[in-house]
Amino acid sequence: MSSIKKLGKAILWVVAVLVGVELCAVVVSYFVRRIPSHTVLEVRIEGEIPEQASRDPLAELTGSVTTVTDIVEGLDRARTDPRITGIKVRVGPSTMNMGKMQEVREKIRDFNRSGKFSLAYLEFATNGAYYVASACQTLILLPKSELYVHGLMADSTFFKGALDKLGIVPDLYHIGDYKNATNVFTETKFTPAHREATQALLDDWNQEFLRGLAEGRGLTTGNAQTAIRNGPFSSEEALAAKLVDRVAYADEVRQLVRQKNHDNENRLSLPEYLERTERAGRSKLAVIYATGTIVPGRSGNSPFGDQIMGSDTIAEQFRHAREDRSARAVILRIDSPGGSAFSSEAIRRAVEITRRVKPVVVSMSDVAASGGYWIAMSANRVIAEPGTITGSIGVITGKLNLMGLYRKLGLSKDYIATTENATLDWPFQDYTPAQRRSVERGMREVYANFIHGVAEGRHLPVEAVDKIARGRVWTGERARQLGLVDDLGGLHKAIDVARELARIPASEGVTLEFLPPRKSLLERILELVASARVGSQAVSPRLWLERVELFAREPAWALAPEVPQVR
Repeated sequence: MSSIKKLGKAILWVVAVLVGVELCAVVVSYFVRRIPSHTVLEVRIEGEIPEQASRDPLAELTGSVTTVTDIVEGLDRARTDPRITGIKVRVGPSTMNMGKMQEVREKIRDFNRSGKFSLAYLEFATNGAYYVASACQTLILLPKSELYVHGLMADSTFFKGALDKLGIVPDLYHIGDYKNATNVFTETKFTPAHREATQALLDDWNQEFLRGLAEGRGLTTGNAQTAIRNGPFSSEEALAAKLVDRVAYADEVRQLVRQKNHDNENRLSLPEYLERTERAGRSKLAVIYATGTIVPGRSGNSPFGDQIMGSDTIAEQFRHAREDRSARAVILRIDSPGGSAFSSEAIRRAVEITRRVKPVVVSMSDVAASGGYWIAMSANRVIAEPGTITGSIGVITGKLNLMGLYRKLGLSKDYIATTENATLDWPFQDYTPAQRRSVERGMREVYANFIHGVAEGRHLPVEAVDKIARGRVWTGERARQLGLVDDLGGLHKAIDVARELARIPASEGVTLEFLPPRKSLLERILELVASARVGSQAVSPRLWLERVELFAREPAWALAPEVPQVR
């Protein structure tokens, strides 16, 4: 406790200084808010690019993290800003998958239609980085580097062999042949259904990848495919194959940008540009982020830093948006592989109640599968990117029997129970036959609720939903053809649809209220101080273990299968 008190005092000592710094920053920003004409917007697309800012009060104390929304919103504002003459995009490996990359690419392509210039600079390019950069009009690669583009692949790590060595027995069940989230624990390689679904997903992604490269580089899809088969390329080989426009160093790129900018050096980074501009209008749209694994309770971060979506938090945000008369519609922005089936149902109910008052439009990012699709199925409209991973309508449950591991460690377990089912979620024995029947009955009920909910929300026959469900993942394009998605596009497509449903005239501007709102530096510091005062319980391993155990006791999970990444 003494170390925690010292930490709290140290933070309090710093607060006064930081408050003064922030006030000075506000005053300074007031005077430097002006953007001169002939300004180039500089955008960095590399590293961690989350869907929303971290909820961890420590995460952004060392600097702001650029989100996907920051990038697309900045590009959209710059497109119509007469002071911005062009964009310079620095692209590198990032955490974005196909859905997010397509959204960024489309915003770059929209920017190109404005008649302004766009230039991308690559020091080293992987498949994903090159795919994003190819949307720019001019593509420059560092000399003596490599265009490391050679096609897409998918792989999975299977843990059954390791579990066998540890003496851990997976007693897991699923509904739907394609519901393969448990396969990594029960198999040593792809099952036929697992391979079929993954192959179809990868084929769809590959077609999108080749189509994007062909459009960006002025090639036919066939020529783009031939080029990729010959990769990777040295810088000179990439130039000869017309996969890039120039090879140049950063200082040479800077000079080229100056020439394109009417011999002006005016440059502005994306965070600076967002601070100096805003989207304003008489009408307001609420945008609710639904990010991470779905669990009961409050949203937050896991011990590993991954975001967790709490059903209570999302329900509160919907209540806020529902009761806010100035919010004409709600956009639910989903980037989630699912989680607890019952928590997903709690969020879906919040969607259903809200749409009785005002329109609810879903915007799907990289993943909106299983529970991530469950929370979307009752919305007025569902929008996804062509490469968004969606569907996976199915259920899994089970437990890992740890008794063998305990024996290897010289530990033993014993118990006293009042009923046979008292040991239902006890992780030291397999299910008894009676327990297995109970678990399977519960799973069938959850699955039936899932497909009936999809059928009602999407206006489809239950039998038709069952055929396209069974745990299978689809790309957004396939999901649209199957009726699971209404239209293709990103957040701004969802904004257009929300405006239409709310009957907001096209000529009228709108203000976006993002929920939860991003905290200021001062708010993050005060939150950190508060956590220190209560003994830093927010990061207590014991509390997190209790939450994990609570989630493990969920009798039904709506989790998406393992899916490939575009690297």
